[in-house]
Amino acid sequence: MRKILGVAILLAVLAACGGGGPGPGGLPGGREFGLSDADFVARVERTQVLIADCMKRAGFEYIPVDVATIERAQESVRTEPGMSRREYKQRWGLSVTTRFDDPVRTIGLGPNVQIMERLSAADRVAYELTLFGEGRDSDFAFALDEEDFSATGGCTREAVAQVFTPEQLEGTYVNPKDVLVAQDPRVIAAQQEWTRCMQDKGFPYRDDQGMIIEDFRKRLDALLGGDDPQTLTGERLAALRALQAEEIAVSLADLDCQERHTDAVFRQVETEVFGRPVSG
Repeated sequence: MRKILGVAILLAVLAACGGGGPGPGGLPGGREFGLSDADFVARVERTQVLIADCMKRAGFEYIPVDVATIERAQESVRTEPGMSRREYKQRWGLSVTTRFDDPVRTIGLGPNVQIMERLSAADRVAYELTLFGEGRDSDFAFALDEEDFSATGGCTREAVAQVFTPEQLEGTYVNPKDVLVAQDPRVIAAQQEWTRCMQDKGFPYRDDQGMIIEDFRKRLDALLGGDDPQTLTGERLAALRALQAEEIAVSLADLDCQERHTDAVFRQVETEVFGRPVSG
């Protein structure tokens, strides 16, 4: 809350001084990190060129991925073509404990998927290590969509560090466009209704979907202990199945509460502020 209030105060100061974000009228843009459409395109393109340069210096081929492909990858974050929101959640929940393929990363790598497939097993490991770093679990398209580059490594980290601000590289970053919406009294009231709705369903979450995702990530990590989920057997496999079922149940409750209390309010406030809905 202190962080959100701090950003809100900063926005007020910028407005008073005639400054502001890259959008019209001093407003932040409606894209990730408060970027305008043009700045979003420029930063994605610049990042991809820098990744390619870094990979080349390491002895690997990497073809810069075009903006349309990155956007298509973002469209696969917790969604599936041809599936409604409810259908997706009925199958995958929030994709934390339930899904271990990675369509966002696969799409977001574009033509580089084919480059990696031609490598030997050892060279592919080296390629991924060079591109993603030790974690190898935070590709550019996903991190951009999450507005969280804190887990990036390798050439991806080297590139984003030259294109985005130090504040934007932190996992604690808050998009100023989200602050503008979140401080509206109607949104505050709607979020409170969401919290009550979730508690009535037996899920004591006091924040939005991000808190739920973080909770299940921590619980999955504790269960796996670094092991491949596909290798679990016996009691640990049963525990994973139970965790997956709980995630799906929570995600469906979250969807119900969003549809009842927050979706329409967010759309209305965002349209008033930005001229169109801007939620991811």
